[in-house]
Amino acid sequence: AAFTLENVSEEAAKSLDETKPDWRWQLTPSGRFAHRKGYVESVAQQHSFGIFHYEPLVDFRYENGVGVQGHIFVIQKIQKDP
Repeated sequence: AAFTLENVSEEAAKSLDETKPDWRWQLTPSGRFAHRKGYVESVAQQHSFGIFHYEPLVDFRYENGVGVQGHIFVIQKIQKDP
């Protein structure tokens, strides 16, 4: 499966890291959710998915003329040995 998610801006990430170091996701002013890369990796691992490709996305869409940061993930279910 391949999917994209929003991420917070670098400025917002620094602020969150200072005020809430364990943040996993954040509701943005637009009402959309932004997800931290490490959180997505953790959830994938908990559900036996491996991340086979990851890329940060810079300005992958625009909102009110401002570029939105994000991620693209390609994941696959890890087959356990019988």
